[in-house]
Amino acid sequence: MKTEFKITYFFWKARKDKSGKIPVYIRSKQNSDKQYSYYTGVKLLKAEWNPKKKQPTNKPARLLELEKKLQATYKDLMQQGHAPTLENILTHLNDPKKPQSKKLLDWCNDYLSADKYSPGQKKAVATLKENILGFQPSLTFDRLNTHVLDDFADWMTNRGVANNSQYKRIRALVNVAKHARVNITDLSGYELPYSTSNANKVRLEWPEVKAVMNTKPITEIEAVAKDVFLLACFSGLRISDLQTLGKGKIKGFYYERLQTKTKKPVYTTLHKYNEELFHKYFKGIPYSRQNLSSALKPLLERAGLDEEVTVLRQVGHNVVEETKRKFDEIAFHSGRRFYARLLNDLGLGNEIARDELGHSPKSVTEHYAGSPNHKLRVQRVRQAMEKLEKTMKEMGLMKVA
Repeated sequence: MKTEFKITYFFWKARKDKSGKIPVYIRSKQNSDKQYSYYTGVKLLKAEWNPKKKQPTNKPARLLELEKKLQATYKDLMQQGHAPTLENILTHLNDPKKPQSKKLLDWCNDYLSADKYSPGQKKAVATLKENILGFQPSLTFDRLNTHVLDDFADWMTNRGVANNSQYKRIRALVNVAKHARVNITDLSGYELPYSTSNANKVRLEWPEVKAVMNTKPITEIEAVAKDVFLLACFSGLRISDLQTLGKGKIKGFYYERLQTKTKKPVYTTLHKYNEELFHKYFKGIPYSRQNLSSALKPLLERAGLDEEVTVLRQVGHNVVEETKRKFDEIAFHSGRRFYARLLNDLGLGNEIARDELGHSPKSVTEHYAGSPNHKLRVQRVRQAMEKLEKTMKEMGLMKVA
């Protein structure tokens, strides 16, 4: 593959205008079997054309600028792993050019300017960028080894960044390196020197979920956020699976799919609290996870989840205690944990909860949809959900999470 784009000019005499000027074209079939032509926007008199060199005698500034952009775009596409044709180059001619340096900050900025990443991914990289500015603004990919990553982790720890958040910074760093098409062995295999598990989780209670069910949303996105939250509470699916329900199938009284995170199967029962929502959002949810999370918080606050709770964060080797408002600590994944405990408290046992949530199945065969055990589980869950309100009342509104 050629390292530079070969520019061949073509003087299209058949298209001479009334003033005698002839249009200048570029044509090429580099990296392609098909010949492409492109009008440069320049017209010249016959005397201004060098027939032996097949180019203008004196190239106008417009052609020189075009050549420069063509070559720069060709190099950018080559760095991205493409074998660009003239058609590809022209398509991306006015795209922002890739950084020529190896500085992490430059590539963070390039990542943030790209259209192909989600708001959540960009938010993580924006936070990473702020951290790099405070840690080592001049840091480059070639200096990114295990020792530097350990120093970065220590720097975050000294500033009170929880270990779970530190993990997200490292994942964002991996994404930026992937975006720059840089392979760093120390980075891809890096593990934080501290535990990334949170010391505790804020628990949802049945009365709180019931209060959310009875809280009227104010905006359209708040209504969707409420639905998705309740669907998480009564299906146990992760938000990544809820946003892609269409990748699974509804078969009678259960929903079947491979989970986005684990790539393992899950068979979730459809019952009175989730069936309508499954059908409502099967073709997709019109908002990102981040926008839904932002819309969910005020609804949870109005539902009464505003008490102060003590949250423990793992920061380095220490556990830090913080006081938070409960609605700030509730996320869609809280619904998954709620459903697991709900099933257990309804007397269905950990085995059924494990199957409903798709936790570490022993084998795909044991969870084959349609087997007698599977049908029995679905039937038991549906029956338990029919009696949920009565059961919880008899249990004195037992706390579940």
